[in-house]
Order: sequence, then structure tokens, then C-alpha cells
Amino acid sequence: MSAKELPKYIQVLLDRIVKENDFQDYSLDIKQGSQVGDGFLSELSSIGISENGSDKKLDIVCKIAPFNENRRKEFFSNVVFDRESYFYNKLMPTFAKFQDEKNVPKDAQFRAYPKCYAAISNDESEHYVIIMEDLRPQGFKMWNKAKAVPIENMRLVMRSLGKFHALSLALKDQRPDEFAKFKKLTDVSQTFFQSQNMQGMFDASFDRAIAALKNEDHKEIIRTLKNNTLSHFKSCLSDEISNRFGVVSHGDFWNNNILYRFNEDNIAEDVRFLDWQVIRYISPAIDLLYNIFTSTDKALREKEYDNLLKVYHDSLSNTVKLLGSNPDELFTLNDLKDELKICGNYAFLLAPMLLSVSLADSSEISNLDEMCDKIAEGETRHELITGLNEKAQLEYDQRLNDVFDDLVKLGYYTKIN
Repeated sequence: MSAKELPKYIQVLLDRIVKENDFQDYSLDIKQGSQVGDGFLSELSSIGISENGSDKKLDIVCKIAPFNENRRKEFFSNVVFDRESYFYNKLMPTFAKFQDEKNVPKDAQFRAYPKCYAAISNDESEHYVIIMEDLRPQGFKMWNKAKAVPIENMRLVMRSLGKFHALSLALKDQRPDEFAKFKKLTDVSQTFFQSQNMQGMFDASFDRAIAALKNEDHKEIIRTLKNNTLSHFKSCLSDEISNRFGVVSHGDFWNNNILYRFNEDNIAEDVRFLDWQVIRYISPAIDLLYNIFTSTDKALREKEYDNLLKVYHDSLSNTVKLLGSNPDELFTLNDLKDELKICGNYAFLLAPMLLSVSLADSSEISNLDEMCDKIAEGETRHELITGLNEKAQLEYDQRLNDVFDDLVKLGYYTKIN
């Protein structure tokens, strides 16, 4: 891809970024930035800006709405780009300023997100783009989504997530009027479920789960979820629940939206969170349920689940203290455990789909452009995963049964009539 193939408005943004970073005589190297299965809501290009005759270089990622009009419509590009633009243009500048004003040491601040050079969401012009630093040349990379995440990675994730959630709790405590606008970041599930595509993908994932689960009671849970999916989502995302201990959450906190940097012993030592496209004001439990039960295996959860909750809560509490509030008054460890039970249905809803996507080979994931074109033509059955190879199917069966065993044992299922 060349610069000329990029939309004109993005070329204008690149010109601005080049000037702001003092490039004079430069070259652009533009490549596809992601593979099938890495993301569903956008198209990525990696762009290297190099000063000719010099070692000076800037590596960035350009994230734009899908080129296919039907895909933009079915996956609500306007909604998700508006949310991510809001994160970079409004939310994080407020949080970053708050941390600085409270003299939180840099190494104790929440900084696990990429630098953003431009974030635009304009419905009238249909200009949707996020331009941010490319973290890969700095040594950051995804964990293989088909493999369970090890404990070192999980501890890093929980510490950084605790810092992020702490910012909401402390700002809401000290400056409720300033925080009030962030409470308007309502859940987007109801918007997504206006699409037959989304309900169809969930139905297909539930059918796959019913075939894989061994316990008849667990199969019945899935049947109940399938018959009343939106009500079960609402049961853990309602205003009543959000107003108890609500924070601005990541909202799409699975392992594919996290990058790690590893040391020479291949142990994760730093982390960045990506794809802030569905940030929302909800219970802090949602991000934990989403991440832990789709990223880890049973052996890790049996040994480390309570420890991970403590790592998260200790980080949250320490950050709240640094910001000048009292964590014992805002969100205790027992509060967290209660929230996990109240919101536990969320893990049952998401695990079947996310585990199958994690384990699927790229050839087993539907071509989203073609799928959305068929939806526009009137087809009603839509499967995100066309199938799993034998090895992946066995792994899916084992991990899904393990997840349901653990969730039921923890008392996280609540039947909604």
C-alpha cells in the first residue's frame, strides 16, 4: 500500500504528524498491520516514517473503519470509533492530568496505553481513524491467543487494570461534577444487539457450546442464555449495578487487546492495553470476568484466582491512596467479590464465543466483508467461526467445560426469567 491509497483525510493527518515530529526529507513504508482474527471492528496499517539519510524513524499504526460499507454498518463503526476517540481525546487527558496534579510518581501512574497522534470520529464525513504509536518496534507483542496466559502476564494485567479503575473511583470521589460526564458512557450492548448479525453470532456460539459441554445443567444454562440473551446482558450491565461501584471500564478486555514486552528469559515485564472501542461506565467486575475466564486455564485459576483478585485490588487500593482517597471507603476486596457474583453472567455469555475465536485458525474465521454482504442481502444465520480443526476442538471442549465448572463452583450464575 502506498500513501496515495490512503484516504485523503488520513494523508492530511500524516502530513501534520510528520511536521510536528520535525521530519523534512522523509519516506513512508505502509503495510497491513494485522491478520485475520486479530480484530473485527477496524482495518489496520502500520506506517514507518523515516528521515532519508538519517536513523530517525517514527513507527505508527493507522486504524480506520472497515472499507466495506455493510461491515461498517453491521459492526457500528460510528459507535466504536466515537468511543475510542473519546478515550484518547477526553478520558485519558483528564485521568493523566489528575495523576499529575496529585503528584503520583510516573512509575506508579496508569500508563499502559499507546501514545495517540490523532483520533477522529465524524459521522457527517464518515471519517473514522485512530493514529497511534506502533509498539511492536519497542518489543511489545501479543501473546498467542490460542494459548492460555501464564501467571506473569496475568499479574501485570491485574496491576495495570487496578490502576486504571482506581482513577475512576478517586476522581468520582473527589470531583463528582467533573466525573459526571463519564457516567454517560453507557453500555453499547443494546446498540450492538440491534444487529441481526450480533444475535446470530451469539446463537451460533451458544449452539457450539451446548454440543461441547458435558454437564446437562451447564447445557441448560446456555439454553437459557440463548433464549434471553439481552436480558442476561442487562442483568449485569444495568444502571442499578453500575451505580454501586461504577468505573470506566475497558469493556473488551480479552487477551487480543493486550500487548506484552518480555525480558531475556521470556517473562512478561511490561504491558499495554489496546482497542478502547467500547469503554463504558459499569462495574469493575466486568473487565476481570471478561479477561480471567477467557485467558487462563483451569490449573492457573485453581492455584492463583484468589491471588489475582488480591493483586488487582492491592494495586487499585494503592493507587486510590496515592490519588488522595480512602480505598476502604470506596471499594473493598469483599465488595469486589460481591460484584463478581452479581455480574457473573457476563462470563457465561462471552466465554463460548471468545474461546472459539481464540482457538480458531485464521482460515476458520469467517470473511467479515462477505458475511456482512450476505446479511445485507437478507441471510439470517451468521457464524463467526466456520469450524475448528480437531486439535482446536478438543482444546475448546476442555477449556469451556473447565470455565463452566469454575464459574458454577464460584456461584457466578444467576438465572434471569
